[in-house]
Amino acid sequence: MPLAIGLVVLLAALCVSGIMMWRRLAASNARVIAAPEAELRDLFFGGVMCRHVITSGSLARLEFYDWGVRLRGTVISRWIVPTWEARFEELAIAELVALPASRIAVWFRLRRADRPGPDGSRASAQGIAFLSYRSQEILRLLEKRGVPVNRAITRIRRVEELYR
Repeated sequence: MPLAIGLVVLLAALCVSGIMMWRRLAASNARVIAAPEAELRDLFFGGVMCRHVITSGSLARLEFYDWGVRLRGTVISRWIVPTWEARFEELAIAELVALPASRIAVWFRLRRADRPGPDGSRASAQGIAFLSYRSQEILRLLEKRGVPVNRAITRIRRVEELYR
């Protein structure tokens, strides 16, 4: 009996430490700017694809404001989906990317990596992808705001390729 209790405690400790590590890795993709309060203009639900995190379904939301875009988790997924914000003028390009077995994603790339990540690197927050069946509609909205877009789909094998 004491052995079983010890194993259960060990398993619980491993699960908690794994979740904490996963959350820390996901937070390395966060980018929060001093965005002004504004009215939400458009909203899309989908998934997120970034270094250390890929979600499917509708666990992420892409919000359009007058100042720019905000990608974040829904109520049930905010603990794992990083919040990522960018003004329209900060975006170098929005392009379509896809992993071998995934939906098409809109990859948001910044003009420059302006903030270091939690580990001191500047690469972690330089871009993020939003997985959606409505990618063409998202590109049209970005184009109206002056963001350069690339409608050609870039096939990637691993998310890490986007950060090179």
